[in-house]
Amino acid sequence: MSPPPLGLIGLFIGAPLTLITIWLFYMVHIYTEKAEALMPNSRFVEANIGVFSQAGLMGKAMRNGFLTVVLLTPTLTVKRGFVSVANVRKLPKGLRQKLVVTWGSSTFFFFALIALNMYRRYIE
Repeated sequence: MSPPPLGLIGLFIGAPLTLITIWLFYMVHIYTEKAEALMPNSRFVEANIGVFSQAGLMGKAMRNGFLTVVLLTPTLTVKRGFVSVANVRKLPKGLRQKLVVTWGSSTFFFFALIALNMYRRYIE
């Protein structure tokens, strides 16, 4: 049995990852401050802005990613006192979905490329 064409599989994984990355840069640039403005009294947001504000677009991406993690684990972050339940509920559902789906799909395709590379090394 011949191995599947790994270049074609890589293209099917890499092309969506590239498009998602472009969308991620746009989303980070547009939606980070909007999402943080909806959580004005959050200690977590204030700390992230203080730490990552000087890092440019990469800092915005870090702030956006951490905000997405907060939205994925609201009970844990509320229990730790990072955010309040009212702040998490105040975020519009569409914005939450954009953040979670974009970061989730980019993570999925990233790990798919890692798995493809591991498979390529295994068959050689």
